[in-house]
Amino acid sequence: MSENGRQGQQARLWISWLVVAALLGYGVAQTAITAAKLFTH
Repeated sequence: MSENGRQGQQARLWISWLVVAALLGYGVAQTAITAAKLFTH
């Protein structure tokens, strides 16, 4: 039972990290796109 619970915690940890990474990546992409538009015009 404890093994399963630990696995669930691990999964939640991975999911939260994936969400954080996705948000960071999205922010970086938006910044890069905006910067590219500013520099190309």
